[in-house]
Amino acid sequence: MDRRVRQEALALTEAGYEVTVVSPNAAEIPELETSVDGVRVLRFPAPPDGRGAVGYAREYLLSFVRMRRVLRRLRKERFTAVVACNPPDFLIHLARPFARHGAGLVFDLHDPSPELFQAMFQRRGLIYRVLVAIERWAERTADVVITVNEPCAELVRERGRVPADRVFVLVTCPDPRHFFPVEARPELRRGKQHLVLWYGSMSRKENLPLLVDAADELVTRQGRADIGFAVVGLGDVRDELQADIDRRGLADAVFLPGLADDSMLRQWLATADVCVSLDGHSPMNDRSLMVKVLEYMAVGRPVIQFPLREMRRVCGDATVYAENGDARDLAAKLRELIDDPERRSRLGEAARRRVHDGLTWPDQVPTLLTAVERAAALRNGHKSTRISRRTAEVRNEGLNS
Repeated sequence: MDRRVRQEALALTEAGYEVTVVSPNAAEIPELETSVDGVRVLRFPAPPDGRGAVGYAREYLLSFVRMRRVLRRLRKERFTAVVACNPPDFLIHLARPFARHGAGLVFDLHDPSPELFQAMFQRRGLIYRVLVAIERWAERTADVVITVNEPCAELVRERGRVPADRVFVLVTCPDPRHFFPVEARPELRRGKQHLVLWYGSMSRKENLPLLVDAADELVTRQGRADIGFAVVGLGDVRDELQADIDRRGLADAVFLPGLADDSMLRQWLATADVCVSLDGHSPMNDRSLMVKVLEYMAVGRPVIQFPLREMRRVCGDATVYAENGDARDLAAKLRELIDDPERRSRLGEAARRRVHDGLTWPDQVPTLLTAVERAAALRNGHKSTRISRRTAEVRNEGLNS
């Protein structure tokens, strides 16, 4: 589930828009047409997940072709705006027929694709330069660009040469309606006294082996059989990670319970003693805002993460920082926090206050509405426009129920 797309769609619906989201389906959501909280959702068959540069290109191209078939059904409908969410950046091409009929074009830059490529494949070269060119074209095709934080907005203004008045920062933040404290469920600890939590999409770039290394250090080498580790979510490295856990004899300490809906996620958060984020230094990550960290903080959980530039700016001293990519230091920081409940409590409360001081989703909604209104006005040659009734979101990974 892409939480940002869901939040945007629901916020626009609550503001009076009729919203259509086009996205791939999933094995657990086979329906190709449905409604979610008043949002019309049209899905196309998701292509197989790509691996390697060629695999990702194939996945994106298949998504492009299948999404275009769905959008052809909508050609006779009139929209106030179309929001195209990357990656890939060239999805905005699918919105151009609607623009010819007056729909404002909004490019929602979730991740800068050139930096994403560099982070995944540890190189730049020709593909990187092509991605920069496509990104610039997408940004200049759009009437306005929205993006996730100020470092990405700076890229849009400088590399994309988009005027500042057409660039909007829309931070992906926790929604207090979904992230709030609930009662802990001790049985989730599986007999352990303490619980460390990570959740998200289990992909290679999430550095999950580092958490297994830290668990091995604490449980095997230091004898901390009182600590359990929950890695919640699904993804293409899950089987590989489980095999590594079994090989090390850590199955009793590190468990992979699978996907969790919002209700179950709240229970995991309430039960965890410490939450972790494992994203390491890279040009992309140092510009990124790690949403899971804000979600941990929103419910008052103490957090350990690596010292990424943007995350240090946002979180300040409300979280603990381990040495980048160092599993032993991560283990040491975990041990210190687990053995100091008073410090955990102080950090959790500081984290909660920091998020609720301007970093929740309701704080961002006015920016979203202004951006959509501005795009529609620019497309139609006006300085302002009233909030109209229809908008569509195009996303390669979209709204799920």
